Amino acid sequence: MSLPSVSAVIATYQRRDLMARAVRAVATDPYVDEIVVVVDGSPDGSYELLTEMAADDPRIRPLWRENGGEAAARQSGVEEATGDIVLLLDDDVIAGPGLSRAHAAVHACTGGGGGDAPGVVVLGYMPTRRPAVRRPGGFTTDLYADEYEARCRRYESDPSTVLRNCWAGNVSIRRADALRVGLRGGGPRLAYHSDQEFGLRCLRAGLTGVFDRGLVAEHHHERDLDTFLRQARNAAADRVALERLFPDLIPPGGLRDTLPLPVRAAVAATAAPGLCRVAVPVLRWSIRLAGRLRLWRLESALGRYLRQVELHRGYRQPALAGMTGAAGAAG
Repeated sequence: MSLPSVSAVIATYQRRDLMARAVRAVATDPYVDEIVVVVDGSPDGSYELLTEMAADDPRIRPLWRENGGEAAARQSGVEEATGDIVLLLDDDVIAGPGLSRAHAAVHACTGGGGGDAPGVVVLGYMPTRRPAVRRPGGFTTDLYADEYEARCRRYESDPSTVLRNCWAGNVSIRRADALRVGLRGGGPRLAYHSDQEFGLRCLRAGLTGVFDRGLVAEHHHERDLDTFLRQARNAAADRVALERLFPDLIPPGGLRDTLPLPVRAAVAATAAPGLCRVAVPVLRWSIRLAGRLRLWRLESALGRYLRQVELHRGYRQPALAGMTGAAGAAG
């Protein structure tokens, strides 16, 4: 069985050292034809380092572009690539041995390596690297890892969710399909859920999602508390945008976290504008204190609760913006 050729595409911003590890890891697979690394306007020396690495391995192809976001950077990388299959890797994802060849084999077996019919979108498995020793603030990685593992179990129990809830970072697609669908949509630029937006557009375009736990890469996730909370707000706002962009694929409220009614009421009260100005700083201080005291369960519980508060605030922001816009138009 002949395998399709593979181009790895990595978009990177402000992760010079980790990006270099990611590139070296995928380069250990002799099957990968090229590694296109798009530096998204990052001033941290990433492009210069990649130029040095390319002198030793001509498969490494650095590409500079002005900052435009991850989806736009991936689009530039796919346009520059030449392989039959593009393997899209995040810059904090470390490929396991033979990852490129393994992705190519899945496409060959599913018929996604060539022809005119729509192919498949293959999601590999990227377990989150958990630190051996828990540190204050480490709950952000633990919560992320737990959520990711739950998503993978859902993929396996219900394959129809692979593209509806696409979690990229270790994903491959036929280059022709990627160019046809586009790595960035024509809607608003999403701050957090661009992966899911891409998956929904692939689904609408007739592609099939496949999750394969054997395609392993390790995710080196690190988020401080401020980033963790900002991403929660962005995630909620993006979910509302996706519900509006894909009403045929996502029922209203279909992406929102489900909580017991008492917890939902408490979260809504905490997120109310009057109480929020006091409650959020107190919760943040309490999380940091619990971490310093190594009260890990309390730190995680408070972190989960504050995340729900920030999600609630994120859900409200688009609604309030819509009300403001409607009032302005009416006036």
